[in-house]
Amino acid sequence: MNRRGFVTGLGMTITAVSAQASPPPQSLSIDGMTFRSWHVDRRLFSTFTAPTLGWVGVGFNNQQRLKESRFVIGAMSNNSFYAEEHIAVVPDHPRVQALGLETSADDVVGSVSNNQTTLQFSLPHIPPNGDNPTLLPGTATYLMLAWSHHTDFDHHSAWRRHFPIEL
Repeated sequence: MNRRGFVTGLGMTITAVSAQASPPPQSLSIDGMTFRSWHVDRRLFSTFTAPTLGWVGVGFNNQQRLKESRFVIGAMSNNSFYAEEHIAVVPDHPRVQALGLETSADDVVGSVSNNQTTLQFSLPHIPPNGDNPTLLPGTATYLMLAWSHHTDFDHHSAWRRHFPIEL
């Protein structure tokens, strides 16, 4: 089965949207959520919107598993949005700094509106210190999307899935 057949079988859609970035931005919609990514100046920009007032997270991994996923997680708290970059070492998910790694997330913006939380950020195509995964255009990787009902990052996800994608 080809990638499109596999993705369609999951009940979601991936659509190319016209823009000036190359390759064109990708969009994924599933269970009332939307994920969009595009490349600009050696960075992968991502936006994820989920039906929650709690935290939302987006991660990438070379394998279809939580362990070793590098992810950005964000939530609204005390009228301001905050975000952190983590790596899943299972069962814990420490911040990258606690593992002696550099933070690479930038351009972080978040909001809550109409009972939905949106997180936008960028990551470099090649992480600092040669960490994984690389996010170059055309790279096959696994996308992790997750959200929780709680804004506390220590709460487990209410929804989490991993999707094979091509950046």
